[in-house]
Amino acid sequence: MLALNPDLNSYFDKFFNESIEGGSLPEREKVVAIITSATLLNDQETLKNAVLTAKQLGFTNEEIGQVTAIAIAVSSQQLKNTLEVKTPEDNTSSSTCCQ
Repeated sequence: MLALNPDLNSYFDKFFNESIEGGSLPEREKVVAIITSATLLNDQETLKNAVLTAKQLGFTNEEIGQVTAIAIAVSSQQLKNTLEVKTPEDNTSSSTCCQ
């Protein structure tokens, strides 16, 4: 949809290119960020390309797996916290007020 507005599309392209290509992070750290984002967004094409780049930069399968596991674990923890249900046993207050 950005293509419908050439100015905004151009600004986004500049932003994207500077974010990915420029900046102060080393390539290894950038690929970790891309693998993490692609994992959380379930973007298979970006993930595939990021893994290939990571391998070219010397990442091992174990390191790539660890990055992916951290992304999934952090995301899952938020979901777990959202779904957590408090039971009466969880109330550790010693006060009998309002019970």
